[in-house]
Amino acid sequence: MENEKLLDIKDLSLIYTSEGSVVHAVNKISFSLEKEKTLGLVGETGAGKTSIAKAILSILPSHSSRVTGGEILFEGKDILKLSEKELREIRGNKISMIFQDPMTALNPVKKVGDQIAEGLKLHNDISKKESLEQAGEMLETVGISKDRMYEYPHQFSGGMKQRVIIAMALSCNPTLLLADEPTTALDVTIQAQVLRMMNDLHEKYRTATILITHDLGVVAEMCDEVGVVYAGEIVEYGSKREIFKNTQHPYTKGLFGALPDISVKTSRLHVIPGLPPDPTNLPQGCKFSPRCKYATDACKNGEVPLKKMEGTHACRCLCV
Repeated sequence: MENEKLLDIKDLSLIYTSEGSVVHAVNKISFSLEKEKTLGLVGETGAGKTSIAKAILSILPSHSSRVTGGEILFEGKDILKLSEKELREIRGNKISMIFQDPMTALNPVKKVGDQIAEGLKLHNDISKKESLEQAGEMLETVGISKDRMYEYPHQFSGGMKQRVIIAMALSCNPTLLLADEPTTALDVTIQAQVLRMMNDLHEKYRTATILITHDLGVVAEMCDEVGVVYAGEIVEYGSKREIFKNTQHPYTKGLFGALPDISVKTSRLHVIPGLPPDPTNLPQGCKFSPRCKYATDACKNGEVPLKKMEGTHACRCLCV
């Protein structure tokens, strides 16, 4: 199965520095992604999910962030060791990203057709006219009339902007798509339409995808595998069935417990007590132990490894 791996991340760690403080955003994360598969990274805001995606695309701010260890192997090459010229050939071509907020991801003073055509012309030996024609076809693919390619972002609704972003990301037919909470800024009806469209496009282009979300319903709809991220670590990993049917980590159980169940009459949803830890001062041992009702002294001291279970299932917990 080694040759099936499109992406293989090994012990990735990265930090941010701010006003003399060191933020430990990602802490020795490891996972792999096979071709044409979809992996969901789930967790609370600030868990480090977006930092992982930006590290893969190598777009972390150089003045305030630093990868302190690990490898990001894409098609067998370590992205962290590539030159800026080599990275430019990959970004938008082999690896693309759908950013979280469609309102700010588009250039407000450029027509949407030109913004899609820019990447096409950069990565393909085609004329500007050909790139614009292909940009119009991509808009049609995501359900927008190509006549609208001459309009500006402010002339589109939020859902339409997100479709434009998806058209940009898929224009060069990438082998890996990073989708950073692609439906967060949309209402429920438009969210369902965008998810359905992304599923259809995944079937058409067979693009491997990393979907970053905090919505387990979206994971159930879209993903083959799931990684639950907490305080910069993967605390549970496995196939969608393993995670949903055989949940092991107390944090993952807490996430599922917070979901409303229409078949159960209750006056209040379950909540996970406390708050995520301060990334500038992470607790010793299990990072979830201050919020966990099962925590023992052993949990609070020393490293807690990611323990293999059945199949692809793994869990970072001493109590399972």
